[in-house]
Amino acid sequence: MRSDSSGGQQATVAETPRVYLDTRMPVATGRRLTVSAGGDLQAALDRARPGDEIVLTAGVTYTGNFNLPAKVGTSRAPGSGMVVTVRSSMLSSLAEGRRVGLSDTLMMARIVTRINGAEVIGSSPGAAGWRLAGLEITAAPIVTQLGRLVRFGNGSGTAQNTDASVPQNLVLDRSYVHAGPTLDIRRCIDLQSGASAVIDSYIAGCHSVGGDAQAIAGWNGPGPYKITNNYLEASTEIVSFGGADPGIRDLVPSDIEIRRNHFFRPVAWKGVWLVKNLFELKSAKRVLVEGNVMENNWAHGQAGSAIVLKSTNQDGGCPWCGTQDVTFRLNLVRNTGSGFALSAAPDPNVTSYPLQRITIQDNILANIDVAPIFNGDGRGFLINQNPADLTIVHNTVISPTNSGIGFGGPLQTPPVRLIIRDNIIGGGQYGVKGPGLAAGTATISTFMDSRAFGGNVLILTNGSGYPGGNYLLSSVAAVGFANATGLDFRLIGGMRNRGTDGRDPGADVNAVNAAIAGVVVP
Repeated sequence: MRSDSSGGQQATVAETPRVYLDTRMPVATGRRLTVSAGGDLQAALDRARPGDEIVLTAGVTYTGNFNLPAKVGTSRAPGSGMVVTVRSSMLSSLAEGRRVGLSDTLMMARIVTRINGAEVIGSSPGAAGWRLAGLEITAAPIVTQLGRLVRFGNGSGTAQNTDASVPQNLVLDRSYVHAGPTLDIRRCIDLQSGASAVIDSYIAGCHSVGGDAQAIAGWNGPGPYKITNNYLEASTEIVSFGGADPGIRDLVPSDIEIRRNHFFRPVAWKGVWLVKNLFELKSAKRVLVEGNVMENNWAHGQAGSAIVLKSTNQDGGCPWCGTQDVTFRLNLVRNTGSGFALSAAPDPNVTSYPLQRITIQDNILANIDVAPIFNGDGRGFLINQNPADLTIVHNTVISPTNSGIGFGGPLQTPPVRLIIRDNIIGGGQYGVKGPGLAAGTATISTFMDSRAFGGNVLILTNGSGYPGGNYLLSSVAAVGFANATGLDFRLIGGMRNRGTDGRDPGADVNAVNAAIAGVVVP
């Protein structure tokens, strides 16, 4: 982990994942077990051996609740080929590496539950080496309440409380996992396993009224995880890690790669389902969030922050839980009540690992607190308590209504080694503001070394009293964007080459555009 210096500050930059999973399609080396219409899918799952493939007929519905059993000899790490593949007979029509969409369902086999509360596909303790590919996984309209559709591992700390019991090497590939329009479901995919991935898939309709609902959530699996090139749709949090106490001591979900996903929430869900944020970490480490498009969030169960990062010993039995080493870069976040909420350790239960080593760089946040739909507290960044080694550099944040950067939280103590530089931030009503303090230098000097606040472009209608080396502009037009109304934030004039490193301030827009190219599929 290198250090980022500014002024008198030396902040340790977040460590990225140590492991990246190889999720290329394995070559089947064993038997082909074909399950035709009316056949016994569970019997085939039980009979399969490592290297086999179970082929389901595209267009056929397999009704029931199925379990992936533990097998002797299957690989616990992706990439070896010693897995059991469960696939559609027309998987070859779904190109590897291409995200599936609704038009691809004719090439999929359909697996459906008709029982309230029972997942469609679960896994046994210690199950390893399973790949699900080219499947539609859903619930029949008769089902009104469901805990989950796919369960990789077990979130119960009593059912899964040893390393041997954790399933490994489970991959969901090119599949359509969805709930119906009225189904109340807590999550579409439980990710409580190790060395597991969700890739090139379409996850939709994950919503609930009475509790949090996620497209993907995990807290009782060690990782590593790969979540890439998916459409992800959920009401409360779209992706989250941490929360409930894990069953294994010192377990923290780790080495998490989240790239090129489209996080989305339909605006028609407003007032219908419980909404909180788009992405949340309560306990996780070595997380890379890169090249994603995240959109549509509003105040409801929370204040409307799109991204929530904090350290939480939520139920009191996990003092080792916490969030550290998170890299959030080259993402586009738009249409949200507010931007980031960053909290060291907001809950009363003691955690040994307050939020630390967070690097937020080269992101674009646009359309913040836009009435009447995307309402919220209107902040770009809200920093609570004292997270350590928080680096916020080269981001473009347009335009918060409350404050560009707000400080607060129950403890109201300064962060440790905080660097904020070379950002373009719509200042909102207050600019940079702490509780009970005047905006500007009074707040900045209280909460951080003023020398670490430099090269920032702040858009303030009445701006004054900020440290030297920053730029105060009265309007978005004065910045010199190519087309701010059209969300083209390339600099073509005005503030070009004004960053402390000689770069343009704000996000590297060309790099962001390259990272998210093709993420939103028409």
